[in-house]
Amino acid sequence: VTFNVTFNVTLQHRTALRAGEEPRCVSWQAVGTKGCWTPSGCTRVGGDTLRSICACTHFSTFAILTAIRPITESWALTVVTYVGMSVSLVCLFLAIITFLLCRSLWSVSVTLHLQLSICLFA
Repeated sequence: VTFNVTFNVTLQHRTALRAGEEPRCVSWQAVGTKGCWTPSGCTRVGGDTLRSICACTHFSTFAILTAIRPITESWALTVVTYVGMSVSLVCLFLAIITFLLCRSLWSVSVTLHLQLSICLFA
């Protein structure tokens, strides 16, 4: 249930915050049979080392997640991830083609590797 106004939720930390730790107000968002913590609709508006005050626009299960250092998106890590996945998929596709075209190699083991490769590719 989402509201047009915000309400404050005060959450007590299990341990006192240390220097450099950054608390974030999050809520549980159910997606089908799974879920994840999301900062959407909830922001930290105050507090101290023992408590956080969160301003939220919906009812849910709330929590405080603490980052030891600021969370930033790494452009280099994103590039490495996409390049690595692309190379892996190309190699997997080549392995599938090799298994299908080289009939002289056919055995139970090759058939199992072919099925595994198809499952990983899908």
